[in-house]
Amino acid sequence: MRGGGPIVAAEQKASQQLPTLRRFLQYLQPYRKETPIALLMVMIGAATQSLGPFLLGWSIDHLIAYSNLQGLMLLLGLLAIVYLVGNWAIRQQIWRVGSIMQRLLAQLRQDIFIKIQSLPLSFFDRSEAGDLMSRLLNDVNTVNQAFGQTIAQMLGNFFSLIGIVIAMLAINLQLGLLSNLVVPLMIFTTGLFARWARARFRVTRQTIGELSARLEEDISSVREAQAFNRVQLNIEEFDLLNAANRDANVQAVAITAAFLPSIDFLNTLATAGVLAYGGYLAVTGAATVGVVTSFLLYVQQFFRPIQILSQFYTQAQSAIAGLERIFLLLDEPSQLNDAPDAIALPLVEGEVTFEDVSFGYTPDQLVLRNVNLHAQPGQMVALVGPTGAGKSTIINLILRFYDVSRGCRQN
Repeated sequence: MRGGGPIVAAEQKASQQLPTLRRFLQYLQPYRKETPIALLMVMIGAATQSLGPFLLGWSIDHLIAYSNLQGLMLLLGLLAIVYLVGNWAIRQQIWRVGSIMQRLLAQLRQDIFIKIQSLPLSFFDRSEAGDLMSRLLNDVNTVNQAFGQTIAQMLGNFFSLIGIVIAMLAINLQLGLLSNLVVPLMIFTTGLFARWARARFRVTRQTIGELSARLEEDISSVREAQAFNRVQLNIEEFDLLNAANRDANVQAVAITAAFLPSIDFLNTLATAGVLAYGGYLAVTGAATVGVVTSFLLYVQQFFRPIQILSQFYTQAQSAIAGLERIFLLLDEPSQLNDAPDAIALPLVEGEVTFEDVSFGYTPDQLVLRNVNLHAQPGQMVALVGPTGAGKSTIINLILRFYDVSRGCRQN
């Protein structure tokens, strides 16, 4: 996994991101009646967050400036009610959205498990149990961390951001536009870092799958490894996979570590701009102290959702990489395909016929060549031969765990 190969391959899959998300959102269909209520709670919480700075700024200009203590007390009571309603709505949104997402993820785990149970044996010949367990546990857990645990917070911050922008532009258009000057830079920075993060998080999902597969194989065969003196070789091979997984995660963490300070710098830049220009407007009488105070509070609230949304966006890249692996598994054909002219199987009487049957677990390597076999109902037939002669393979073909490569099988 070292070098640029996996990164380049992962970049080529970037176009799969939106279809993967759309497919994941289809799991919300059973909860379409609950989702609007959860979104309503999100919007109420966002509205209360946006209303607070406006009330504080208004109180400075219209109450504190005129020493209106009675009005100030009434406004503080109103502000307390606003925040209580906001806290209640936020609690409701976290509970409702979290409940929906956990039930969604439980259904996703169930679909993966059912799929694994229905796959033909030929699939398990080319897939390792550890990798399948990684998809069921690690990949779903990554999706849970990105969507199941933070989706409510992400939605709340998204609607808060919209409310804050509307409030800022309504209070003072000049300061509002100044505060939003850094938004294009933030969008560009987020897109740039997300592109790098998406590629590297795909590599982390691949390496953890390979590491889990190797771990499961080595633990289950520890007796054989000790019997044939292979322990040191297994340790060296595991060390290579472990190092590849470490390097992939270090690269992903390095991107996240560089991203957050970049957003913090833009936040500081916007705050300084509002403070400087807002102070100038207040001194010249073009804006009141209350308006400038509201804007300083709004700027702090404005960049907090952007930071959280940006952090969620980079975290979601790992979840999307996990979803891609999950959906690749769910898209595996579950059954052996019948021939176009296949007829319905009548009552089985136990007669088995192989006519010139050839078969290979891989297309380029046959293990049976031109086998002819006829067993009558009730007849006892013994298959005799050394290890690797094809005895188990014939039984697998009789049970149709595999389809023959050439020839005809009837039973």
